[in-house]
Amino acid sequence: MVRSAAPLLALLILPGFALGQQPVGTHTVVGDDTLWDLAVRYYQDPFQWRVIYEANRDSIADPNLIFPNEVFVIPGLPGQTVAAAPTGQTAQPAPGQPVVAQPAPDQPAADQPPADQPADQPVDVAAAPAGPVDLVQFGFRQARPAEQVRTIFHTDTASQRAAVVTAQDIPYVAVTRDAVYSAPWVVPLETDPENAGSIAGFAAEGARASTIRMFDRVRVAMPTPARVGAELQIFRRMRTIERVGEVIVPTGVLTVSTISEDGVIGVVTKEYQRVQPVDFVRPVPNYTIRHGQYAEEMSGGSEAMVMGFSGRQELNDLGHVAFLDLGSNDGVAIGDEFVLYGSALGTAEGSLQVVGLTPTMAAARITTMVDDVFRQGVVVRLARKMR
Repeated sequence: MVRSAAPLLALLILPGFALGQQPVGTHTVVGDDTLWDLAVRYYQDPFQWRVIYEANRDSIADPNLIFPNEVFVIPGLPGQTVAAAPTGQTAQPAPGQPVVAQPAPDQPAADQPPADQPADQPVDVAAAPAGPVDLVQFGFRQARPAEQVRTIFHTDTASQRAAVVTAQDIPYVAVTRDAVYSAPWVVPLETDPENAGSIAGFAAEGARASTIRMFDRVRVAMPTPARVGAELQIFRRMRTIERVGEVIVPTGVLTVSTISEDGVIGVVTKEYQRVQPVDFVRPVPNYTIRHGQYAEEMSGGSEAMVMGFSGRQELNDLGHVAFLDLGSNDGVAIGDEFVLYGSALGTAEGSLQVVGLTPTMAAARITTMVDDVFRQGVVVRLARKMR
């Protein structure tokens, strides 16, 4: 069946296209394509996935659900040319590979599915109910205190009777200080992380251990000495996420105890990983979370893509940290929660809680999940905002 060219023409004149971002080609979706893949293929930058998403919002109801044979407009970026197939040629995809962008066709494609075909239409998650979603009914595992977590039994010393204390009765903060201090972050590729100095070794004479442990006294080489009592975060570069950046992982916290001529001496007070000489230091992140401050339900939240994970694990489970392509510059705050919606209307397959921030990215730990649903390239939506 031959489809009308009107939908394509409508996309070509979408008012959302900024100057210099006019559509210069199209892409026919093949199996396993994601918006991440398309952004990498055409822009060599996965952070540009929104350009394709915004240009094709009329065709993409859920950025996690794109289907074979759908045809997407590929806009150009300001000052950048999109890789396109030679004029008059049709690029055929290799097995498992998406096709190269082609010039917008003069004739409508004959192999596109009918516009009213219901079989492969993704669910419009934008229509998900604005109210709270009962996560327990979907089989969620909980990694943080909430009304649904199991109770804690203790002995009432006054009456010697067994009593039950619910999570509602236990004071807790939405994000602990340790969760923020131990949260990894990402710096641009081939970039040294900003730091205030580095661990120079043990402060004690004759110490020869290769690993620094909690309560050890260490020397810190710092151009500008910190004040006595100041806390410093210890960290180092851990791994590289291709096309995204270098993962920086905190290894501990030290408290400055003495100011010396060549730097400072501090005591390691927290140990998150093995602390080693030459690990960098910097002031600990700002922490302002208060008791009773929790994230509240919201609707119409921003969408973010999972750009990678702090570790190399094959399966991403509760407590693992993912990196999102929104940061403090986008209004994201520590404690905000993002949700991965499923294909069924209003259902959620997992959630993430922001524990660390840079201006352009957020570190978010997996707090609930039904299955192994968090992978590089999936899109999540801001569902709860810290009040």
